[in-house]
Amino acid sequence: MALEKMASVDQGRQSLTVVEIAKRAGCSIATVSRVLNRPETVAIDLRERILRIVDELGYVPNGSARALRSSRSRLIGLIVPTLDSAIFTRMLDGLESRLAPAGASLVYSATGYDLDREIRVVRNLIEKGVDGIVLVGSCHRKETLKLLREHRVRFAVTYALSEDVSIPSMGFDNRSGGALAASYLADLGHKNLAVIAGVTRENDRASGRLEGFLAMAERRGIDRSSIVVVESPYEFSRGRAAAKIILNQNRNVTAIFCGSDVLAVGALRACKDAGLSVPQDISMIGFDNLDIAEYLTPGLTTVDVPARLMGEQAATYFLADQNSLDIHARVELETRLIVRQSTAPARDRQ
Repeated sequence: MALEKMASVDQGRQSLTVVEIAKRAGCSIATVSRVLNRPETVAIDLRERILRIVDELGYVPNGSARALRSSRSRLIGLIVPTLDSAIFTRMLDGLESRLAPAGASLVYSATGYDLDREIRVVRNLIEKGVDGIVLVGSCHRKETLKLLREHRVRFAVTYALSEDVSIPSMGFDNRSGGALAASYLADLGHKNLAVIAGVTRENDRASGRLEGFLAMAERRGIDRSSIVVVESPYEFSRGRAAAKIILNQNRNVTAIFCGSDVLAVGALRACKDAGLSVPQDISMIGFDNLDIAEYLTPGLTTVDVPARLMGEQAATYFLADQNSLDIHARVELETRLIVRQSTAPARDRQ
C-alpha cells in the first residue's frame, strides 16, 4: 500500500513536470510527449526548445522512476569521452571483471568530450534504471551532478581525484604524472622541451598533465615560457600534425612530452617525416602505457596509468553495501614512468 502511494506521488510529480515543460515551451502536452518518444516527428526548432527546457528542469520520464523504485537493476553505466582508441579499454575490462561475477552488467556510452552531451547520456542511463554511473574526470556540468543526486543514483569519478571530497573518486593525480615526465627529461639534460597536450578546455586530465609538466620543468630550472605547447585531440593524425608545428617553430627541441600514447605515435611519425631519429635526435614520452607503446620501434617511454585497477576499484565501490561505502569511496592510485627506448640523454642540435 505504501509503495502504491509512493508511486502515485512520483507519477503526479512527473505529470506536473510535463505540464510545466509544455507551458514554458508554449505547446501542448502531446507535443512534449512526441519530443520525448518520437522526436523526429517534431519540427527541429520546437524540438530543440523543448529539449532545452527538459534539461533545465532535469526531467526524466516515468520509466526510470519505476525502475528505481523496483529492486536493484544490477546495471552500471560507464560514460567515457571516447571509444575510438584503447585509452579506456583497460578500465572497462577492470569494471567488467568485478561486475560480471557479482551478477551485475555494464552499459557504456561515449560523449565525444562534450559535457553537454554527457548530461543527455546521464539522463538516458537514469531512464534505463541504472544502479550507478562511472564518470571520467572531475570536470562536469552542474546539471549532470544535480541529476545524479536528485535521482539518488550512486556515481563516482575515475582518471582523476575530485577536489570535492563528497564525490567518490577512484583515480590518480594527473599533475604528478606530468611532473614525472618533466623530471625524467631534466635528469637526461633536456632543456629545449615541447608538449603535445590534449585539448585542455573542460578536460581536467589534459590540463593537469600539462600543468604538472610545466611546473616541474620550472622547478628544474627551465623557463616555462620557452616550452612549445600545442593542444590536440587524441588522434594519431593530430599528434603527427602537432609535432610538425613544434618542429617548425623550434628546430632545437630535443624532447617532446605527449599527453597520451596516441599523440606520441603520431609525433613519432612526424619526427621520421622530418628526418629525425628517436631518441638520438629527439626524445619522446607518452602517457597511458597502452599496449602499443611496448611494440613500437623504438619502444615508447610513457607514464603508466593503473587503468584496469581503477576499473576494479570502481566496481568494488558500486558493489559495496551502504554500510561500507566510505571504505571504498576514495582510492588514490599511483602513476609510474615506464622507461623504454624512445628517450636518451640530450644532444645539442644547434
